[in-house]
Amino acid sequence: MRKTVIDIGTNTILMLIADFDKQNSVIKPLLDIQKIPRLGKGVDKNRNIPPESVEKAIEILNEYKKISNEHKSEQIITTATSFIRDANNRDEFIKSVNESTGIKIEILSGEDEARWTFWGGVYDKLKITNYKLRIASIDIGGGSTEITTGTVKQLPISDKVLKETEITSKSLDIDSVRVNERFLSSHPPAFESVAEAENFINEHFRQIDFNLTNTHLIGVAGTITTLGAVKLKLDKFESAKVDGLVITIDEIEHILSTLSAQSLEELYLMGDYMTGRADIIIPGILILKCFIRKFGFEKITISTKGLRYGIFLREVL
Repeated sequence: MRKTVIDIGTNTILMLIADFDKQNSVIKPLLDIQKIPRLGKGVDKNRNIPPESVEKAIEILNEYKKISNEHKSEQIITTATSFIRDANNRDEFIKSVNESTGIKIEILSGEDEARWTFWGGVYDKLKITNYKLRIASIDIGGGSTEITTGTVKQLPISDKVLKETEITSKSLDIDSVRVNERFLSSHPPAFESVAEAENFINEHFRQIDFNLTNTHLIGVAGTITTLGAVKLKLDKFESAKVDGLVITIDEIEHILSTLSAQSLEELYLMGDYMTGRADIIIPGILILKCFIRKFGFEKITISTKGLRYGIFLREVL
């Protein structure tokens, strides 16, 4: 059962091609690709996807479709999240992509994005976190941030587990791109700008009205995986080293302080994982720091999986 899942985000377009071992509920990735076209750059200001972003999306999706066909994938599932969900011209975007690539885009609600990101991020971490404890996940994206929590009482993951596990989530309109464009567009950022950004972030976190105590925190998406690469002082991103890495709040604050003192040029020189991300890594880490401090976490486990893996599980189960 080989399927392709493409995740169109504000900052990235990701593609997973994988097989599924249903007996053991194991996803076997054949290819996991990331491109960072920054389709949502500037969308926060005018709520319209610009023509150049449409062209970039079509180019990448045609390339992904070709690769998927070469790997003899049975199906391509393509989802889109926050910036397309909120754009005034989203219908035109979806139509243009479909006419040029033959790919149909499913726009996920904030709730669905949070649910399937949760499953993608935690499905292979449950055994190492004592899976009968409550799990929380945070996904800091380029267009929104999703906080999700649930208790998984049975393994392996099955259709029954997906349906019966009670999931609580909140999708918030704070993200690395939005915070960067509003508060932190100068590098290094001014102290006053960082303080304003923190106030903005914490104001949004007041919307979370569910219990996050006694939970094991797992983080997904580019901000958190980049944080792991920085902790390990990698020159090139290595998923196998970053996936499952634990990082403490003290380490997060130290890295944030160190990166905030550097220029964009210095950030780009740190490693290939800073390409397309150097200007938004500081606001992303700031969101994570505020969240961890506000809800009393001491550490976070990094997952290099996420939404595309969750959607894959949805399809095969």
